[in-house]
Amino acid sequence: MPRPLEFAFVLGMALQFFSESTKLFELIYYWDKLVHPTLIALTAMIAAWLLLGYRDAFGKRLPIHLVGAFSMLLGISIGAFWEFIEFTSDWFGNADLQKSNGDTITDIISNNIGSFLATLLALYLYTHFFSSRQRESTGLLARWLAHGPLLLVRRHGRLLGGVVTAAFLGLVFMSQWIDRGTPALASDLQPGQSATWQFADSAPLTNALVLSGDWVPDPRGICHENLENPKPGSEKMGVLQLAPGSVYSGDFSVQARYFEERPAMSQGSEMDAGIAFGIRDATDFDLIEENALHDVLRLDQFIHGNRRDLREKLYRTHGNEWHTLQLSVSGATITAGIDGETIYTVENVPAADGGIGLWARGAAATCFSDASVTLGASS
Repeated sequence: MPRPLEFAFVLGMALQFFSESTKLFELIYYWDKLVHPTLIALTAMIAAWLLLGYRDAFGKRLPIHLVGAFSMLLGISIGAFWEFIEFTSDWFGNADLQKSNGDTITDIISNNIGSFLATLLALYLYTHFFSSRQRESTGLLARWLAHGPLLLVRRHGRLLGGVVTAAFLGLVFMSQWIDRGTPALASDLQPGQSATWQFADSAPLTNALVLSGDWVPDPRGICHENLENPKPGSEKMGVLQLAPGSVYSGDFSVQARYFEERPAMSQGSEMDAGIAFGIRDATDFDLIEENALHDVLRLDQFIHGNRRDLREKLYRTHGNEWHTLQLSVSGATITAGIDGETIYTVENVPAADGGIGLWARGAAATCFSDASVTLGASS
């Protein structure tokens, strides 16, 4: 095993293991924007070295420009494929790896930059610093790595293609099957009425019901906290239903004043607050969600606890600030806004009729000082 190639391989494993085991992805903002391009860069670098070594060890006619292009595109492809893995993890397991469209695209951009720069560096290092023995051993390793997959494709290519096709079709089927059976509204629910809530630390919750999470009275209002002190990135969402036993449909509007506490560096980085509507139960509802970490206002639908992104738009807020989140429902048309400003309107939103409530997920406290619901459409 050539030392440069071994070093690159071990460095990649060590970086990923260290980042995961110490929860750096959740503790340091945008740590993944450093790790992703580094891992892709090491992948492109290894690919370039293997191709050049194979060329030199076996006397193949392989232009260095072609090696560079292939290595760079291989790194870019693997970076894009990893985003598919993150999407699949989110879709089936609510892993919350892809925070927003902006997060995914910036990951891809940083991966592409890393792959491009690493390819140039790999060609330079191989040309100027690899010894003849290292080049030969790299070429032998490249042939050994390719020999097994080549035999497998030659002997069982049709079977392998069939398995891959079946797996892909199965994944498509499961992606639809997992959302089956969205719960219907409970029967005998009373029509919702206009109401106002003022949350104070000394007063017990009235006309409200905790569906999930830890909701604690606080001088700032009612706060969702993590009383079990989960590891960063493992925070669970909380839902506090307002006017339980009531169903809101037709035209109504909800607004809530919230405060997302900026967590300490050792605590995590998540800062989320939202208004839930169309509530069926603790895991099935629609949601207007504002994320102060990723600067995005998102419309989601939670089905069996799994998030489905319906609409999002970048909107900058910060932790340790008070803001007012606004939701207007007119049939299946949803309008979302912050601090009196309309951000976007979405039509044909599923399951808009149901209960209403407050929602939060954060590494520190997310507090609501007051909330209100008004019947009739608001401008």
